[in-house]
Amino acid sequence: MQNKITAALLGVAVGDALGVPVEFEEREYLTRFPVVDMQAFGTHHQPAGTFSDDASLTFCLAEALVNGCDPDEIADNFKLWLYQGFWSARGQVFDIGIATHQAIERLARGIKPEVAGGFEVSSNGNGSLMRILPLVFYIKDKPVEERYAITKMVSSITHGHVRSVIACFYYLEFARHLLETTDIHYIYTLLKTEVGDFLKAKGIIADEVAIFDRLLKGDIYTLPEDEVQSSGYVLHTLEASIWCLFTTDNYKDATLKAVNLGSDTDTTAAVTGGLAALLYGYETIPQDWLNVLAKRQDIEKLAVRLDKGLQIQNADFIAELTYKTTEQGGRKTPAASGYRPQIKFSFDKMSTSGTQIFIDKEFVYPGETVEAAIRILSPEFFNGRLYDGLDFEFMEGDKVLGKGTITNILNPDLKTKI
Repeated sequence: MQNKITAALLGVAVGDALGVPVEFEEREYLTRFPVVDMQAFGTHHQPAGTFSDDASLTFCLAEALVNGCDPDEIADNFKLWLYQGFWSARGQVFDIGIATHQAIERLARGIKPEVAGGFEVSSNGNGSLMRILPLVFYIKDKPVEERYAITKMVSSITHGHVRSVIACFYYLEFARHLLETTDIHYIYTLLKTEVGDFLKAKGIIADEVAIFDRLLKGDIYTLPEDEVQSSGYVLHTLEASIWCLFTTDNYKDATLKAVNLGSDTDTTAAVTGGLAALLYGYETIPQDWLNVLAKRQDIEKLAVRLDKGLQIQNADFIAELTYKTTEQGGRKTPAASGYRPQIKFSFDKMSTSGTQIFIDKEFVYPGETVEAAIRILSPEFFNGRLYDGLDFEFMEGDKVLGKGTITNILNPDLKTKI
């Protein structure tokens, strides 16, 4: 999943940076002078490769998701960005939407994150859509009701109206399917039923759902360009991003097409770029664009942290592992985080496979002790049978590599009911 996370983060950032120099330029101007490469200066007088609020807030969300989905931590990161330049491209904020600015100021005054965003119809800018993509990795395996509820909560930190929530939900559902398939026509058709039926069952006002008819009932990719708008309105951004994805066949063309639609160029390209990178892979992002992207290495490290954080959150339990020394017959080489030995609990003759995610290390050498998050195969077999302090062995074949002790059970179904 790390490659997918890297693709999403870099895809958003590169699209954003492509659009920054020509933000607010009209389509007519960009038809005559189209963007064909990463540029410098322009609207915001920034060096080439500079991303704006779109990517910065995306990274603020991803940073919080490393530790779970706590609205207070997300809100704190947003405040750090606005007031201290946290995850800004070059140490300062130079672009921010009105609704987002107002919401973060409310957060600074102590308003709860879930109600900080505007709930008025006029508050349906694209400020939550532009930053929402990392959330797909947190919610992808959850039931649809929970996916929608979490999406609503995260959107509402800056944009609380149901229209913005639906836009974010549709976008994340599209991205969720992209994690499994590259058949975007299949995804588009499937979402007509899945999203349409869910919103209807949810009892959302029919007039609000009807606003999304070009996605949920029509075939938006058949529309000519002059019927696709690219303003800062959330529906325009969502429609334009899906249209750009369908009317191109690679990351470069998709993001350039988004930029050259004009108006809110950076956000349209950021939203498009996130999907396009998931579809085609981060390896397809032009290398010369990545070479000038601000904080590229930091972004890639964030992807690694998020991947590891999500694996830890999805583990069944935390345990202290002690590897045998080589003299005792343990491994002769270090074990890497993500290693999958067999696990045998003291009460059972059978063993199961268990992925070990080392919490503070990437490698563990013979004789070392480490804290690890462990996810076991077929955990339902052990429901109600585990407890803190329970010992187990981990092995390769018949060779016992070491001993483990459960310190914290994360999967409540596994815990002994005593």
